[in-house]
Amino acid sequence: MTTTPGIDELEEGSAWEKVLTLSYAEIAPFVISNLRKGSLPMILVWIISAGALFLSVWLWPGLRVPATSPQIITGLGVGFIVIPVLLIPLHEGLHLIPFRLAGATDIRMGADLRQGIVYVTAHRFVAGRRLFSMVALTPFIIITTAFIIALALCPPWWQWILSMSLLVHTTMCAGDAALLGFMGRYRNRRLFTWDDADRKEAYFYASVRSENENL
Repeated sequence: MTTTPGIDELEEGSAWEKVLTLSYAEIAPFVISNLRKGSLPMILVWIISAGALFLSVWLWPGLRVPATSPQIITGLGVGFIVIPVLLIPLHEGLHLIPFRLAGATDIRMGADLRQGIVYVTAHRFVAGRRLFSMVALTPFIIITTAFIIALALCPPWWQWILSMSLLVHTTMCAGDAALLGFMGRYRNRRLFTWDDADRKEAYFYASVRSENENL
């Protein structure tokens, strides 16, 4: 059974190298620089986004489905603003659950309105690849599944609105997909990460040797 190294071991041990220091202030540029990287998480984000965009256009009231009494401007406001805003606490709460189950206690939520991001972080808590993947993917999987079920059950007007909300929520997951894609570049090495919420930085460490070698 492999053990999780402590922060001091990651910082000072010869078996580990720091492969990324990510300032919270640089999250948006980091995500943008990784949008075209061919990682599986980012490909899923692009596929869901493209599908949601297609539905938003295809279901536009008055085109393929009859226009209904609610005004188009109302639908746009609900789809692009109201529902996505209401989803923020749920999305961040779903990030929190895996951290809690893993034993993290100092979990903090923050926002950077300049970058348009909201985040949850576990202060000075070391997470391995599996835990970090669970933290990153839980909101995407659960909320996307709920949207797909709702789209199958709702009338066309609400299908149109929900397709827009799905598009917005999926773009909200791009940061998680970018980080998972980055971690995927070290798939043959053990990888751990921890955050210093006071300094607003995240650190990523990869083992010097591959997992196939004896550490």
